[in-house]
Amino acid sequence: MIFCDYGIVLQRRPLRENDRIVTVYTLEHGKLEVNFKGVRRAQGKLRALSEAVTCGDYRFFLKKGSNFPVCTGGRTISVFPGIRSELERLYLAAHYCEVVNRLTPAQDPSPEKYALLQGALEDLDLNGRAFWLRRAFTLRALDLAGYGFRETAAGPDAEFWETLHAGPWSDVRALLEDKAAADFIDGLFSRFFRDQVGIELRSLPFTD
Repeated sequence: MIFCDYGIVLQRRPLRENDRIVTVYTLEHGKLEVNFKGVRRAQGKLRALSEAVTCGDYRFFLKKGSNFPVCTGGRTISVFPGIRSELERLYLAAHYCEVVNRLTPAQDPSPEKYALLQGALEDLDLNGRAFWLRRAFTLRALDLAGYGFRETAAGPDAEFWETLHAGPWSDVRALLEDKAAADFIDGLFSRFFRDQVGIELRSLPFTD
């Protein structure tokens, strides 16, 4: 079966000598583990489509009885050059991708979560980093994964809390830095990921 879908590369890892296993979060099919054959060769024709933090229009082939598609073609939509121009932006983009990857089961489509990731990457690409972006993105991803803190009674005031959860990225960028509120939110994240999910986010130490 051949099918096409828009996707964003969450992570990649080597397979054998020349291949890669690439985690692609797609719009219509959810999270897929995809074999990119031959892309580790210097002239691998699909190499660009297999790089982390890349948005593309992909063509996949899925053999009958398999859950492991092979990428057979596609086109790059964006490699987010602004993100790649600054290491700190790239760290934050990697964090966005890791949060989505860790909170998303395989082959479980969510157009809302896809739109969140795409929009956050586009904003970061154009405008750079800001103090509240990491926390706002994580809160929204948790909401979409069914683990939200939107109704948390204690902590920041309601208008601020609502902006983090649902305001435009420009409004999130305009929020004043508040270390006490940031520590409160980071504490929620730490307890949730440690106690309920049992994971540590590898990208977290590299973000502010």
